[in-house]
Amino acid sequence: MLFGRDRNEDHFLKQAILGEREGFEYLVRIYQNLAYTVAIKICGNSEDAEEVVQDAFMKAFNALANFRSASKFSTWLYRIVYHTALTKKSTRRMSSEELNEESGATGYLLDEKKEFGALVHADRKKYLNLALGQLSEEERIVVTLHYLGEKSTSEIGEILDLGKSAIKMRLMRGRKKLEESLKGLLREELKDLL
Repeated sequence: MLFGRDRNEDHFLKQAILGEREGFEYLVRIYQNLAYTVAIKICGNSEDAEEVVQDAFMKAFNALANFRSASKFSTWLYRIVYHTALTKKSTRRMSSEELNEESGATGYLLDEKKEFGALVHADRKKYLNLALGQLSEEERIVVTLHYLGEKSTSEIGEILDLGKSAIKMRLMRGRKKLEESLKGLLREELKDLL
């Protein structure tokens, strides 16, 4: 299955290089979710993250002729997303109120079982986002790329312009801090319930 996707991606990448709409649409469809996840972890709000993703895709598509197949397209794209998000963050400081708005649960489901499942999912997401928020920006982006983006340490190093050992160290520290944060947050939650 992985080989089929690589060949499929190569086909659509060639289409995009030739300026064909179908190629662009495929690449956006495949990579927009993780690109958004990376952007929101840096920017902290959906408005800026959406703008970063749009800007990053435009930059990538405008420079597609310069893309070297030595690295994966996704690695190259996420590097553009990362740097675009850092630029966006440095030009616009957000308030803590905007950050808190992003952690709310979304949607109402009619079926009670689905509602409970959605609440559990939203609760997990809330605590994970709170714990991720306690990491340094560097640790947060490495953890996000590794676990959500399923990127290797080599690919993350290429995206962030860091060595493999630096990525491994940030990943190790990030996991440890994430575990400690989650334990602390959940302990407080249990105290509130009792």
